[in-house]
Amino acid sequence: MKQRTHTWLAIRAIALLDDAGVAPNLLRLLKPHVKSAAIGSWIPDLADAKKGSGDIDNHVFKMKPYDGLDRARFVKNKQKTLRALGSTRLMPKFINDWGGGLDTNWWEAAYKAKPAPGEHLANRAMALTTTLVDQLILGDTKVAALVPGRVRFASNLDSNARTRSEEIATYFFMLSHFVADACQPLHCDARAMAGYSNGVHKELESHWNRPVGTYFDKKKLFANTDSLQTVLKKSKAVDEKLGIKFDSQIPDIIANDTWLEILSVCRASFAISSILVPPSVIPYGSRRHTTFDSVFSGSGVDAKLLADLNRTVLHDAVMNIAMIWKEVWDKFS
Repeated sequence: MKQRTHTWLAIRAIALLDDAGVAPNLLRLLKPHVKSAAIGSWIPDLADAKKGSGDIDNHVFKMKPYDGLDRARFVKNKQKTLRALGSTRLMPKFINDWGGGLDTNWWEAAYKAKPAPGEHLANRAMALTTTLVDQLILGDTKVAALVPGRVRFASNLDSNARTRSEEIATYFFMLSHFVADACQPLHCDARAMAGYSNGVHKELESHWNRPVGTYFDKKKLFANTDSLQTVLKKSKAVDEKLGIKFDSQIPDIIANDTWLEILSVCRASFAISSILVPPSVIPYGSRRHTTFDSVFSGSGVDAKLLADLNRTVLHDAVMNIAMIWKEVWDKFS
């Protein structure tokens, strides 16, 4: 997703937690920094963020057919895939409604991503959740007053070594970036056509920017003098443009492990990418590209497909961010 979409997704997740009455002390920590910490939601896309570690590609989990050793480990049939997503996400319904072209052979095949160590969505999300737990443990007196439990060694820490709420909020927003990217189907497909600059990927993300609107652009948000409640209200107003309705409850993650949870989302995203552009049209290994118009308004394409995809991806991105943030906070409950 592009910057304004990432910013909206994270702020909308705060509004969702707020409406659900979940983790009130986490919200007391995050809400004062909604505008200033929003930079965290798009820092991972900035070239400067890669300083010292090269041009790493840690926003993807790109899968393709696998014929190597231990093949059975990389088979996740439809039943297992949908069960791992639960009933709160919209991905299962999208796959059931639109996935008729993915037959049993597709679902029973092995698919695997081959990222460099440490350079994929699940790893980054897991690393940030672990970091956030440590930051909350080492929080300064204001943070400690919000986090359940007592840290007996806190008095031995240099006060400058203790984490401030501004830092923690920025890292929560950074975590939101990787969780949201797992919901982008083209982040999870190894075909050349799914590359960012190869047509449909970049065009789809530009398409999502439009309903989100310019209110969440970085320059406008930084200069924004609106109250917190107005900002949250603006984030909720986007729902109607997309036809999104959120459940009143935010469930626990299903896998009890952020790494496994993100892998399940990535596998579903890969299935959705294969629904949008079937391997019968562009085979795995093909260098062919495609465009947004070809996928969503080409001959024989149902006009409802794009609206359903928008609703599914953006609803689940917000819900997943809220669920993973809640998972971090629940470690202290």
